[in-house]
Amino acid sequence: MDEHDVHRFVQISDVHLGAPFAWLHAEARADRRREQQRSLETAVQLAIERRAEALLIPGDLFDAEAVDVETLAFAVHAFDRPGCPPVFIAPGNHDPSTKTSPTWNPRLLGARGWAWAPHVHVFREPAWSAVALMGSAVTVWGRSFVSDTPNLERPLSPRTLPAPAAFDRDRLHIAVFHGSREDACPPGQAVTAPFSAAEALETPFAYLAAGHYHRASRIDAADGSGVRLAYAGSPVALNAAELGAHGALVVTILGTPAAGARAARIEAIELDSRRMHAIELDVTGAASADEIDRRLLAAFDDAGVSPRDLVRARLTGRIVRGVRYDAPGGEVVARVFALRLGLAGVRPDYDLATLREREPSTTEDRFAHALLAELDAETDPERRARVLSALYYGLDAFRLRQVTPGYESLAAGAGDAAVAVTEATP
Repeated sequence: MDEHDVHRFVQISDVHLGAPFAWLHAEARADRRREQQRSLETAVQLAIERRAEALLIPGDLFDAEAVDVETLAFAVHAFDRPGCPPVFIAPGNHDPSTKTSPTWNPRLLGARGWAWAPHVHVFREPAWSAVALMGSAVTVWGRSFVSDTPNLERPLSPRTLPAPAAFDRDRLHIAVFHGSREDACPPGQAVTAPFSAAEALETPFAYLAAGHYHRASRIDAADGSGVRLAYAGSPVALNAAELGAHGALVVTILGTPAAGARAARIEAIELDSRRMHAIELDVTGAASADEIDRRLLAAFDDAGVSPRDLVRARLTGRIVRGVRYDAPGGEVVARVFALRLGLAGVRPDYDLATLREREPSTTEDRFAHALLAELDAETDPERRARVLSALYYGLDAFRLRQVTPGYESLAAGAGDAAVAVTEATP
């Protein structure tokens, strides 16, 4: 096959430069921001090494319009490297192209003495527009978000796409855009700029580089010839819910437009050197904080957690009454880069069901019945948590003749939603 019959691109999206990483310790946040920037630098280097015809960025390069100056300075100069191919950016819902955008408005950017490199093309309008690659039979199409509010316009519907006559059959057409695949939307995520797999497969584009979802996914051609659309996902895990591998895509299309090249092969390139793990751990019967720590360390080993990794651990179960656990010990903290620890599922081993059922005959019984009745009548989650905390403290006073702080996680907000956060740096 002639080298002109091979078209290669690198795709990276949802970098979210400037993200606060608020759940991390201050030092860990700084490290994570550097790693985030490094992922973009690596994608540029990858495009150079693979001799990509273009670097495709379908949205959310920045976490917000109001990005800090240091982050903006980094981004503007990230593509200013010898050998960097043309870069195509389709701003997303986090970094929309607005008249007042300090990132995309050339005049506002120029007021700071900066400009995007000449080979960087930003699709600043909400309608599809095209750029023909010089010396290549490839045309790159893109469109922008112009508002950070949910947009329900369908970017791939026939009435939104350019007229069929706009697509030269002798050229390979690539799309770069930001939106929600509505038939595969992650739970709890708002749908914005929706499209369906059927719409994607019906477009004239040989390949669609999509942004918005932080987990990689794809739509294969109906005839099994390759990939028609793909999300690269975020290049690094941005929060405690983003599990698995993160990185960029190398997209390769074989064949000429005249021969009907209509699908791509994609290669996932991992860029995040850390992994996010989710662990559910039952600590029922634990008789000391040290025992809970040991169970956590064993769970880390079972999950293959490395010292560089991030962990979201949720503890559940009934620990021996009198045991307090509001933070992990030093050995656990040193074992991972960052740990988000949920304690709201942990309870002392008081049998509330039996207390409810029996006739109150003691002061302890009457106290328990009064607070259980208040708990049943309360609908506000935070107030319910405070009542539950008071109940356990009262039972400790009756049974253990001692009240030791330790149920504050119950009052932090609606039981299982209560989260304690702990971080460590290597």
